[in-house]
Amino acid sequence: MSPRNIYSRPEVIGKKSIVLEGKEVHYTLRKSRFSDLIRLAIRSTTGLVVTVPHHYNMSGLDDILLKRSSWILKHQTKMNANRFILEDGLHDGQQVPYLGKLYTLRIREGGERGHVILEGSNLHLLSGGKGAAEVMEKWYRHQAAEAVKASLEKNAAQMGLSFGKLSIRAQKTRWGSCTSRGDLSFNWKLVTMPPSLMDYVIIHELAHRLEMNHTDRFWAVVEKYCPSWKTLRKQLKTYE
Repeated sequence: MSPRNIYSRPEVIGKKSIVLEGKEVHYTLRKSRFSDLIRLAIRSTTGLVVTVPHHYNMSGLDDILLKRSSWILKHQTKMNANRFILEDGLHDGQQVPYLGKLYTLRIREGGERGHVILEGSNLHLLSGGKGAAEVMEKWYRHQAAEAVKASLEKNAAQMGLSFGKLSIRAQKTRWGSCTSRGDLSFNWKLVTMPPSLMDYVIIHELAHRLEMNHTDRFWAVVEKYCPSWKTLRKQLKTYE
């Protein structure tokens, strides 16, 4: 990493809040030496992030946020719906899903690095000094990578198909996607669902290796390898 990359990172000023349309909105304020624009971003782990130029006059920021209140509240609501359990308010004893089953979360301090241990009906989260949400998402992503890869390889072999690069992401509106080159991307939240739903999503995307559309030919491929796809598709909507 070059010195320029280090110093080009926006400087985090701190946590701020503002009332928009009667709702208190918390955000992270950052200053950037390499931007002349004010940028707003809503992220799954940190919420609203506001980045301003380094020498920006902060007195005008509230007016700008008020003007963008509709956009901020709309996208924050959508993000909150998708954030799942990734609020900082994870608490000991709550129920969390994994592969379609509910487990009791047991949060404990300790451990050199935050990690999660599955034991019986419990998920033991050892924070290791990190935020519980950060540790939980990291564990989910790791488990998703392994589970999706296993299902993908199994179903691709049965369908006689190859595929390109596999990515595990946090898409806001998709469970999976397939490019024309055969690269596949899947949402890490699939690992919270029953394996049958994960298989359906993976077969759906693999079917795009043959039909890059949603015509009758495409659905015929899906049905051949997943006869119960219509039922599973309805079940998937409950997670959306």
